[in-house]
Amino acid sequence: MNSAAVQKAPKAAKRSSSADQLLEAASKILAQRNSIDVSLSEIAEASGLNSALIKYHFGSKDGLLVALVRRDATLALKKLDDLVAMQLAPETKVRLHIAGVINTYTKYPYLNRLIHVLLTNSNEKLAREIADFFVKPLVDSQKKILEEGVAAGIFRNVDPMFFYYAIVGACDHIFFGRVSREFVFGAPVITSKTRENYIEFVADMALKSLRRE
Repeated sequence: MNSAAVQKAPKAAKRSSSADQLLEAASKILAQRNSIDVSLSEIAEASGLNSALIKYHFGSKDGLLVALVRRDATLALKKLDDLVAMQLAPETKVRLHIAGVINTYTKYPYLNRLIHVLLTNSNEKLAREIADFFVKPLVDSQKKILEEGVAAGIFRNVDPMFFYYAIVGACDHIFFGRVSREFVFGAPVITSKTRENYIEFVADMALKSLRRE
C-alpha cells in the first residue's frame, strides 16, 4: 500500500464515523419522542458534532432521515428475504414476519412514522426513493408468502394492499400510541412480555383473516 492510500484511510474512516454518529444521534432523539420532529441543531448537539457535517454527509435533513431509514430497514428487509426463501409453512412465515416487524419497531419505534412522512411530505423523487427501497420490497415479500398459502390451499385470496396496511398499521400503532398506552391502559412502557403477547395477538388475528373457511 502506498503512502497516499495510508493517509486517505483514516480520513475515510473519520468521515464514516461522523456520519454514523449523526445517524445514531437522530435515532436516539426520535426514539425518545412521540414525534418525528427533530432539528439539525438538536442532532448536532446530541452527536457532539458541527451541524455543517449534516449537509456535508447527507445534503440536508431529509437526506439524513432517508439515510436513517436505509440504516434501520436494511437488516429487516434482508431477514424478510431470508424468511421468504425458507422451507416453512406459510402460516409460520406470517407469524415470523409479524414478529420481525414488531421487533423492528421495538428497536426503532419511529420508523413507520418517519417513512410515512417522507412518502407524503417530501418531493416526488425522495418519496419514490423510499417507496422503491422499502415499501415495494416489503410488499413483494408479503405477496410471495400470501401466494404460497393460497397455492397450498391454506389461505384465501386477499388483497395484498389490504394485508400490507393492516399488518404494518397493527404492528406500529402500539408504539405510536404512547400517550393512550400510558393514560388509558396504564402501560407507558412496552415490556418484553407485552411485546411477545402482542406478536401472538396480531399473528392470530392475521391468520384468522387469511385462512380458508
